[in-house]
Parts: sequence; structure tokens; C-alpha cells
Amino acid sequence: MCGNAFCEVTATEKKEAILQVIDTCKVFASIPDRDRFKRAVFRRERIETTGIGHGVAIAHGKILGLDQVYVGLGLSKPGITYGSLDGSPVHLLFVIASSPVTQITYLRVLGKLLETARRSDIRSRLDAFEPEAFPCLVKDITEQEFSWLENGPFTLQTFPLRVHG
Repeated sequence: MCGNAFCEVTATEKKEAILQVIDTCKVFASIPDRDRFKRAVFRRERIETTGIGHGVAIAHGKILGLDQVYVGLGLSKPGITYGSLDGSPVHLLFVIASSPVTQITYLRVLGKLLETARRSDIRSRLDAFEPEAFPCLVKDITEQEFSWLENGPFTLQTFPLRVHG
């Protein structure tokens, strides 16, 4: 299931899962200083959890030197113990790399992720998550809902205002 922006996450703890997404999703391979990016993500996590609930987390870090926004999505069958706001395990772990100069693009990408992740049909599937339904969920997520992630990394010019999930 690995692609430019997608990977399967086998780690069940937050830190290891975030590292697995950054190290496995090919989209992050061109980040000049991935170690600095990882530190930025964990620094942000120490401030407050990015587990927004309903099986979704959106970890992110900002570092200087990026002129694009990078997004990876790790999908977890067993679920990740994440310390989410609602206490539920995370099955969709988004990781975003950006810089202060890409703030507008970052906000557009984040807005699209949240818009889709907060849809009632997506939430109900994640709330009633069954491991045996994982292959179907992966197919729907990677081929329909978030297929646009495969076109990343994004700039203001390359991120369309309307993305068809």
C-alpha cells in the first residue's frame, strides 16, 4: 500500500508511528533535514496532542527551508495509542511538513484534510472501525477520499482550491 503519500503503519505507539510515516512515505524523502523536521513534530506534540478524535490525528511541524507543503498519511489497522482528545485509537495519521513561508498553502491543505476527516460518513466508519474492514477502508481512503495527496508536495500554485476526494 506504500505510495508517494501513503503507508501502512504497524507501530502502535504515537512516537514510533509518526516516525514510521515520515520514514516510509516517499513524499518526505526530499525534505532537506528530516531529523530537524522530526524534532519539530515532536516539539509540537509536547504542546498539545494532534489527535483530533474519531480515529484521526494530524501531526505537523514547521521548519525553515521548505518552499512546499508535504503530506503523508499512515493507515493503521491495529490503531495507535495517541492520547487523542476523545481517547480513541488513531487509524488515520496525517503528517504535515511546512515552513512559515508556506502558511497559506499549509492552511488550505489542513482545511481540506479536516473537511474530509470531519464528514459524518468518514467519522462513523472510523468510530465503528473493524479490523476485518481495513482493506476496504484503505482502498476508499487512498483511491477516493485522499487520492489528491499523491500529487504532493504542494505549493500555492499546485494546490487546487477544489480537490475532489
